[in-house]
Amino acid sequence: MTKSTKVFTLKTWHYYSGITLSVFIAFHLFNQLMSLHSETAHLAVMKAFRTVYRHPVVETILLIAVASQVVTGIRLLFSSKRKSTAEKIQVYSGMYLSFFLLFHVGAVLYGRFTGLDTNFYFAAAGLNMYPSTFFFIPYYLLAITAISLHVAAIHYIKTGSGSWSRGIAIIGFIVTLLIITGFTDRFQWRKMPAANELFIRQTFGG
Repeated sequence: MTKSTKVFTLKTWHYYSGITLSVFIAFHLFNQLMSLHSETAHLAVMKAFRTVYRHPVVETILLIAVASQVVTGIRLLFSSKRKSTAEKIQVYSGMYLSFFLLFHVGAVLYGRFTGLDTNFYFAAAGLNMYPSTFFFIPYYLLAITAISLHVAAIHYIKTGSGSWSRGIAIIGFIVTLLIITGFTDRFQWRKMPAANELFIRQTFGG
């Protein structure tokens, strides 16, 4: 296999695994935005969505897509040079997303292994409890912003449309702020169930 063929194969895997994850992420972010309405609304939407993405076949596909994104993203990072600003944004946002995917998916799988329901409160606990809030607010802020920047950069590289790309990035940042606002009850801080508080304290201290 030639170097160009190998890069093409990596890009193909990266592209299709990215499309797969993008569909899930779109529904996932919609679910997170329900926190602006109430915890109950968020949990109700999650319960409906889980009937699909927690099906063994779908969940396996999603986990393969996550692994493919991380592995192919890292390989592509070293396989070709990036010169334009959009290409650099694509790379740097992708690097953070690789970290986030590994950490986030690992945390969810670990939480499920311990018997903890990884629902609204699993994510919200870190955002609402001192001192973990100082880690989790930037963590989620950077993650969702990185997703929008990654998509915006790819859109610009493929179409050259600066206005649409800027719009994607701005919308992503606004969605990030709205989700954090909802999860923290507009920064009034939510009371977490005892099991979630214990999990955060054991993991992060406090």
